[in-house]
Amino acid sequence: MRLLTKLAAAVLAVVLMLAPLGGAEGMYYGSHPADDVFLTQSVAHTCTLIAATMMLRNYSCQRGSPYEQVTDTGVGRFAWTKQYGLSQSFDIGQVSVRCSPEIRTIKDKKAYLIMCLQEHEEGVVIYDTGMPHAIWLFGYDEDTDTFYCADTIARNGGHAIPLVESIIRGETQEDKINTIDKIWYVM
Repeated sequence: MRLLTKLAAAVLAVVLMLAPLGGAEGMYYGSHPADDVFLTQSVAHTCTLIAATMMLRNYSCQRGSPYEQVTDTGVGRFAWTKQYGLSQSFDIGQVSVRCSPEIRTIKDKKAYLIMCLQEHEEGVVIYDTGMPHAIWLFGYDEDTDTFYCADTIARNGGHAIPLVESIIRGETQEDKINTIDKIWYVM
């Protein structure tokens, strides 16, 4: 009987040691937005407004609110000026949106964006001032090392795409991440 107990303990120890290796899956950070959360811009130079509207639609959707009522026209009343574009910070009802340029000084922007998606499942608006262009970043898949976003221009917007397919400057995902100057997020 003692031999059987020792054998069972040894088998259990081996199973427990191998368990993390076998079924370990990477994490997904952010969200999987509903298809009707996505928008494209119909007016030039409104990419930040459209990206922020998608972020706010997703925020509302996640809370069970009527997100279809969150429109670029409605968000624009609180957040948009023709002279400066999207405000650095704005409030719509109880929801506050802030802009942070601190990403300019972050050495590991990829890790910073993953952290942002962990804290803000609704996603964040990312902006490249050199282009200039903004998109809505809403997910990161650790297994495939892929960020997911929605671009705002009609030719590749209106649905989820890998960041590398966005029109943000750069050839690779890392190139595109390195061009990001600002992010907007829901407080």
